[in-house]
Amino acid sequence: MKIMICGRCGGGEFVDRGEYRVCQYCNTQYQKTSEDVTKKASNIALENDITMLLRKCRDDPVNAHRYANLVLDIDPGNIEAINYLKRK
Repeated sequence: MKIMICGRCGGGEFVDRGEYRVCQYCNTQYQKTSEDVTKKASNIALENDITMLLRKCRDDPVNAHRYANLVLDIDPGNIEAINYLKRK
């Protein structure tokens, strides 16, 4: 977010109200721009994580219970992970 200075009073403290940023000193409203919007810095690939954990369930049967629980933390309805828990 860029630093703003109020053109009317010179204040630098603003609050967000809907589509506007409002100066706390003189209540001047400024419309938000695309630069004011916070962008996400990461992209989560949950499907890849689930696939990797299910592969570990197959490759490491001793710890399959642990990996299946991790899958269920991500996707509580995953049938394959539930089946690994029932096998024990």
